[in-house]
Amino acid sequence: MKKYFLIFLSLFFIQNTFSQKQKVVAAADGKCAEEKWVLDFEDNFDGTSLNTNTWVNRVSSQGTLINEGVGMYLTLDNIKIENGICKMIPKKEKVTRKAVSWQPDSLILGDGLPNLRTYDFTSAFIETKNQYLYGKFEIRCKIPKEKGMWPAFWMYGEKDKVNNEIDVFEFWNSETIFGKYNPKKSSKVVRMTVHYNHKFSGKKYEGVDYSQDFHIFTVVWDSTKIEWFVDGESIRLSTYYQTKSGKNVECKDVKAGKTYYTNPIFPNEKAVIIANLGIQSGDNAPEVNTFSNSFDIDYIRYYKSVP
Repeated sequence: MKKYFLIFLSLFFIQNTFSQKQKVVAAADGKCAEEKWVLDFEDNFDGTSLNTNTWVNRVSSQGTLINEGVGMYLTLDNIKIENGICKMIPKKEKVTRKAVSWQPDSLILGDGLPNLRTYDFTSAFIETKNQYLYGKFEIRCKIPKEKGMWPAFWMYGEKDKVNNEIDVFEFWNSETIFGKYNPKKSSKVVRMTVHYNHKFSGKKYEGVDYSQDFHIFTVVWDSTKIEWFVDGESIRLSTYYQTKSGKNVECKDVKAGKTYYTNPIFPNEKAVIIANLGIQSGDNAPEVNTFSNSFDIDYIRYYKSVP
């Protein structure tokens, strides 16, 4: 299948907005070219321990500011590399640790709590040292199934306090129409979200039970589109240029002289690659004393586009 990127030979920007969108008029038809990829980064987890030259050991991987999952402490101790698989292992264990390892115990952090605190669970988080802008981001993995598991594969960047985030996937508890935990949908609902400058756009897709085998999750991101794939099948598309009503406009549909609107939720800065296993809290928290499975990653890859 051919995938395309969009080139505008020139655009005339009209100085007004519609629902926080910039109005633009195409001066020429969209010029499309086939995307070609070259592998730029990969980790196949072939060693016996996590490569800390590739993955940065920061507060996010040793500690937590509990902004996602109260009571969960993140540590590289919960990562096990064996037989070419990176296992993120959740544990129900009460530990007392610093949220920020290099700060004093008594320091009050941004959430109003002291730095030294007690956690009910431990889990894991990895983040690349390098940042990447545009390309194909891919993971082959198997999702944990139990209630309260929150595995995710995503890209995150921040410049001048503007957040850029693309979630290739997130899995968390699904609910019935009555708001109760629905085990029948556990590890089946792929959630794909884009965050930009404190705004977000999300969509979900219900597929097979992704805990039963390894599957490939991919995002292709360039200056004009973000497209999500599961096992090679396109399941979501979000374009930078849209119609007035918010419908996607692809390269082949751009016509000279027509008016389009820019998508206000479209990341455009470099981002690190992240994989982590969160644990939900409150009514969504796990109900077991011992977890039976882990977030298993076969590989993580990044391909850059060849002009």
